[in-house]
Amino acid sequence: MALLLRRQPRLGRRNRKRKLTATLRHLAPAFIVLGLTCAGAGAAYTAVAPAFKANGGLFQPQSLVVAIEQAPEPMLPGVVRLPSDPLVAGGPIEADAEVSSGDTLSAVLARAGVASEEAARSVQALREVYDPRTLRDGDTVSISLAPDIGEAAPGRLLGIQLVKSFDRIAGVGRTLDGGFASYEILKPLKLERARGAGTIASSLFVDGVNAGVPVRSMASFIRLFSFDVDFQRDVKEGDKFDIVYDRYVDRDGSVVHSGDILFASLEIGDRRITLYRHEYADGQVKYFNEDGRGNKKALLRTPVDGARISSGFGKRRHPILRYSRMHKGIDFAAPSGTPIKAAGDGVVKMAGWNGTFGRYIRIKHGNSYDTAYAHLRRIAGGVKPGERVRQGQIIGYVGTSGRSTGPHLHYEILKDNKQVNPQQVRFQSAEALSGKELQRFKRFKDTIDAELRNGAPQNLASTR
Repeated sequence: MALLLRRQPRLGRRNRKRKLTATLRHLAPAFIVLGLTCAGAGAAYTAVAPAFKANGGLFQPQSLVVAIEQAPEPMLPGVVRLPSDPLVAGGPIEADAEVSSGDTLSAVLARAGVASEEAARSVQALREVYDPRTLRDGDTVSISLAPDIGEAAPGRLLGIQLVKSFDRIAGVGRTLDGGFASYEILKPLKLERARGAGTIASSLFVDGVNAGVPVRSMASFIRLFSFDVDFQRDVKEGDKFDIVYDRYVDRDGSVVHSGDILFASLEIGDRRITLYRHEYADGQVKYFNEDGRGNKKALLRTPVDGARISSGFGKRRHPILRYSRMHKGIDFAAPSGTPIKAAGDGVVKMAGWNGTFGRYIRIKHGNSYDTAYAHLRRIAGGVKPGERVRQGQIIGYVGTSGRSTGPHLHYEILKDNKQVNPQQVRFQSAEALSGKELQRFKRFKDTIDAELRNGAPQNLASTR
């Protein structure tokens, strides 16, 4: 096993490996290999750790690269077999603890027999690379404990490890001075480009998943087009979809994560909408059509998913009053409790009871437009007059408060305080690329278009 040290200015180049090896042999085993598990020859892991002191403060690594030259014998996470070390002569105690609902990391460690003081110090060290508040029901915590050998007390904590994300493992290990140091391990994953395309037979979402596109990617695909497409009414059988996205696979070829969408296309009747990913110089990611205009509009087409229009805009016979009158909005019928989204960014003008409208929200969007949402079952927490809301934010839930015959959302768009037909309002994109950003976008677009013309990446549906 080769261990390479980066950024250690106190030592000469010739002495770095020698000093590192000597120091590691005096560290507790959970930190020696930084959580390295059994892997094949040639594999490489990078563990990033903050500086910590050992051997009188001389050893302060900022980054360790661990490369396996020969596959080691199978070993549990966080443990290396060093026969000369008395702590591991009898083998450490390994435990995988499952997190239950409401658990804290300290509570999980306490159940494994870790003293409260050691648990607190290890959790505090872990905070540098992992937020313990993100611990969820069903997560697994790998715990290494020292056996009752020599001066080591029963149950002495050597280290802990958790899955931080699809590509990272976070952990802490005991240092020479008895403290704890945190680290991260990057998993060896391969980034691939994948494509899914097909014809809609039942629903866009179902047919996309059947074509091999991950659920997460199909949900993102639908959100990208939510400014231009009403998926309950516009999409029909025979329409077509095409999506190119990144995915990460492990050594066995199993997909462990789906990444960003790079290209998305939707054909609805004789209308085709295409979107391309663009990353700005500052790392911000947005999507634009073939002309470099952004997909985002001032308002969403529909503020509630999966609903049907039960009453349109215009003159109608009122279902309760039994006479004809102007209906100045659109009614979306949906089950009680269905989330309602803010149609656009804005400031809440009103949130509360409003006569026959029942529980009611009105939002000003800063472009002479307001939107209104009536008959709500409940207004979401934090939604009150003067508060800013974001486009797509959940602001309330479908109900039947006020003068209503059943659960539905009454939705209005107002221009200069006058109701207009929501189905006839069209907004231009608020953003368009120009200059160097437009040039970079066109180069990426040309690359994607060339791949699509050549049939690459291969459509997943054809490989199933």
